[in-house]
Amino acid sequence: MNNGKNSVMIKVYDMKYDRILYKSIDELVPELVAAQIDIDFELEAIKAQTIIVRTGLVKKAKVFGGNGHNDYKEADICLQDYCDNWIPMEELKERWKEDFDRNWQKLLRAQEETKYLIITFKNKVIDPRFHLTCGGATENSENVDESKVIYLRRVLCKYCRDSPHWRNFKEVTLDEIEEKLNVRFKKLSPLNGSNVKGIIEEIERDEEGRVKSIRIGDKVIKGTEFCESLGIDSTRFGFRPVALRFETRGKGHGLGLCQYGANEMAVEGKAAEEILKYYYTGVDIKKYEKPDINRPMFNRTIVIDPGHGGTENTGVIGKYGLREKDLTLKISLELKDLLEDLGSTVILTRDADEYISLKGRSNIANEARPNFFISIHMNSFKNTNISGIEIYHYRGDKDGEVLANFIIESMSKGLESVNRGVKTADFYLLKNVTTSALHIEIAYLTNPEEERKFADYEYIKRVAKSIASGITKYYKYQI
Repeated sequence: MNNGKNSVMIKVYDMKYDRILYKSIDELVPELVAAQIDIDFELEAIKAQTIIVRTGLVKKAKVFGGNGHNDYKEADICLQDYCDNWIPMEELKERWKEDFDRNWQKLLRAQEETKYLIITFKNKVIDPRFHLTCGGATENSENVDESKVIYLRRVLCKYCRDSPHWRNFKEVTLDEIEEKLNVRFKKLSPLNGSNVKGIIEEIERDEEGRVKSIRIGDKVIKGTEFCESLGIDSTRFGFRPVALRFETRGKGHGLGLCQYGANEMAVEGKAAEEILKYYYTGVDIKKYEKPDINRPMFNRTIVIDPGHGGTENTGVIGKYGLREKDLTLKISLELKDLLEDLGSTVILTRDADEYISLKGRSNIANEARPNFFISIHMNSFKNTNISGIEIYHYRGDKDGEVLANFIIESMSKGLESVNRGVKTADFYLLKNVTTSALHIEIAYLTNPEEERKFADYEYIKRVAKSIASGITKYYKYQI
């Protein structure tokens, strides 16, 4: 059994004892797979689910840049979240009895043969959705979650026809429908009854409310004949169904991998990676990189926006001729190199003296979907004695506010500059970039003393280093 010594540790909230446990990914994966797929499935299907589970853990874990648990901020995951998708070991032993050792070895083999493998799309870890049976085709994400995810596209699936969930029935009483959906149907009366298309239609009544004729299925018959045949006391009758019978095909939300389809593909000789690439459009299967203490920004994506640019938008010009557009670009290029050395993926909205519209900048950021968007600027004021650093975030952006405080503290100490505070603003980019975004006013270019500092390129490097230091401290705090 894997002892987890060479595996990444993540934080698990134990709701039963209200405590945080440290578990290795290698330890968690087979435990979760055991509860999430039929253990009698083919090994390649089990391996596909193993990769899915590992992907989900890496996606959530803060050490990989994930957001962790929504409610328990200290934790990466909570096993109780999995509900039926996680079963304690003691219960597995009771359920499998004499087959426990054989089944557990199968899970460990799946773990070992897929070691470190996860599913990515454009080098980002995916949200690996799965379900039991698709019923002939999986679903597009926007039809379930109302957001379009490129790798969750509808694919035809002929493989799950033999699933026990291919066709099923469920009867629900009208009383239950009223209660669960908070709706009300018309009360039963001898003088009314709604058409039930294809079953009861075209009801003709006389002025007293007696049924003269009625269409049942494909036949129209007299009311008296109807009552006589069914033993109904009077032609003055109403009706409503007592229950509805629903016929279903498939089970689950239909997104991503169809488990029964995956198993049939495995029966036909398809390998786990081939199965996954069939159900997740355009993905890659690759090994995750372990977090490195020397690269604390690993697996994070940052978009840096050098403010202004081009002849159309020079920005502030200082007393000694330094231009905002030039300084923001120099700082951004230095910051990019520093963050990449720390393991981050960095995207610049511009890397030369060119004009990029605000909409163009927000489009770059929203397409990249970074962890943070950081816009670099120089400040100005009519009073030339005003100096210092200001950072803005959009109201309600808690992550942005926390990061801003780390950065401004690092900058004020590293540059020996005035900390003018973290503030909210409704700037276009803060509102229109869909991830956490910051607007950093590095210094007042209208202050001659501050402007002189930027004439020395070593000072520009100090500025970039102080920002990078603040970002790094934020992620160490998050972990």
